[in-house]
Amino acid sequence: MLKRIFLLNMLLSVLAFSSGQEVHAADVNISGKVIAAACTVSPILIAGQEVSLGNMGRSLFQNANDTGTWISFSLDLTNCPAGTTKSTVTFNGTPDSTDNTLFANTEPAGSAASHMAKDADRSVVLSNNSTMTVNVDAGTVTFPLAARLYTPLGAAEPGQVSSSVLVNFTYQ
Repeated sequence: MLKRIFLLNMLLSVLAFSSGQEVHAADVNISGKVIAAACTVSPILIAGQEVSLGNMGRSLFQNANDTGTWISFSLDLTNCPAGTTKSTVTFNGTPDSTDNTLFANTEPAGSAASHMAKDADRSVVLSNNSTMTVNVDAGTVTFPLAARLYTPLGAAEPGQVSSSVLVNFTYQ
């Protein structure tokens, strides 16, 4: 890489001085970044990890802020290269129109349960563009998560609830 940079600098110098015309100085800024290598993402997550929140009666969701049962799951990474000490996951999904700290029920209108959203994590609400950082331990990373059904408004009607959240991993 250093040879290429040196050759590029030499080539720029030769071009500048070989024209026989007035010479103007200019900087060419070359930059890069050394990053930690990626870990292996679990096959379950690659395929589109499913988290089933189960079937619950609508009577459980008639008041504002009613919630379902927490369902635990994890995002798992393995084979993290030596020197990789942390991984950060960023969550991206459609925010709920009533409470943008929740992920929206994106089920089509004809089949969607009304006034329902998906709440993530148990101690911190992970909303659109939020992040979570976990240390690498013996080459593996586990992001412990949980989700549940939640109604910000109450008066839920029966129907399907679904949401898709894209996760992006970065490494340190």
